[in-house]
Amino acid sequence: MPFNEQALFVCKDLSYSIGKKRILKQISFSLFRGELALLRGDNGAGKSTLLRAILNHEHHKDFFTFSEPQTPRISYLGHELGLYTSLSLEENLRYFLSIAKTEYPKEKLETLLRSFKLWSRKEDPIFTFSRGMKQKSALVRALLTGGELILLDEPFTALDRSGLETAIRLLEDFSQNSAVLMVTHDPGIPFSRGTKTLTLKEGNLETSVLPAS
Repeated sequence: MPFNEQALFVCKDLSYSIGKKRILKQISFSLFRGELALLRGDNGAGKSTLLRAILNHEHHKDFFTFSEPQTPRISYLGHELGLYTSLSLEENLRYFLSIAKTEYPKEKLETLLRSFKLWSRKEDPIFTFSRGMKQKSALVRALLTGGELILLDEPFTALDRSGLETAIRLLEDFSQNSAVLMVTHDPGIPFSRGTKTLTLKEGNLETSVLPAS
């Protein structure tokens, strides 16, 4: 799928420090609608820091530009899964969709939950779920409420082989109309189309393109 000529999101010359330690050193990159970008780097390289900076973009207005003039819709999945464990999966999704002011057809929601084998558990509270089921539920939440930009921090954690294959397919589908920036340590994720790879090393950012698997 060809990318639009205008970037959906541009980061230009962003630097970020924690205390006296410089984490990011004037990094620059662009994301386009329809693009899947993988963010890599060693532990402590600044991957999660960069995602949170984009999420809190109002504090970094001098470094970030969005193609849309209005406030961009950003969906985020971090290490904390962002689910209310006392509520059911269905209640969680209904709540987060209402906050995002987004509607999603019931038929498509059922298909999505069935693909992750969650449909039969949709009325059960999250605290009864296994770790892998919680991860699937959080990924569904992030994708359903996603807007122009979807930020994912290690979204495949605790997924079995079947769950991983489903997650990859869903990410490829949802990224057709959004830009996805995803932190991952796995160099061999079998995406069916090319992906951009952003690698953080000693505060600097290197960009490359990976062909489809």
